[in-house]
Amino acid sequence: MFKSKRKGANEIWSGEDIQGVTDIVRFAPSACNTQPWFIKHENSILRVYRYKKSGKRGIMPANQVTFYNRIDIGIFLCFLDLCLQHEKIQYKVEYITDNGLGDEMNLNAVYKISASIPLCNEIKE
Repeated sequence: MFKSKRKGANEIWSGEDIQGVTDIVRFAPSACNTQPWFIKHENSILRVYRYKKSGKRGIMPANQVTFYNRIDIGIFLCFLDLCLQHEKIQYKVEYITDNGLGDEMNLNAVYKISASIPLCNEIKE
């Protein structure tokens, strides 16, 4: 799995890592491998964006990029839910309707996670 060609965690995640989530969720499947997601983690809040880097579209025709990226973000959100559940992290999520515009960052979900989760730098051996 870790030999597959995927964006690194630092390319899709800003803020504090979450053990068992940050490095795994990046393996969510993506149409034409565009991986159009970005997460900002601040103060126990995860903001998940559909991220469209200018000029990057993989092999997709330009007029189809947003369509497929909106499907991809749904798959990614499912992966994120599964990772959080697997790590027994309690959360509430608000899904935000994606307007389908070609903006660089489109907010798709806001996760409010329990303050008692083990963040990567808090895990004690």
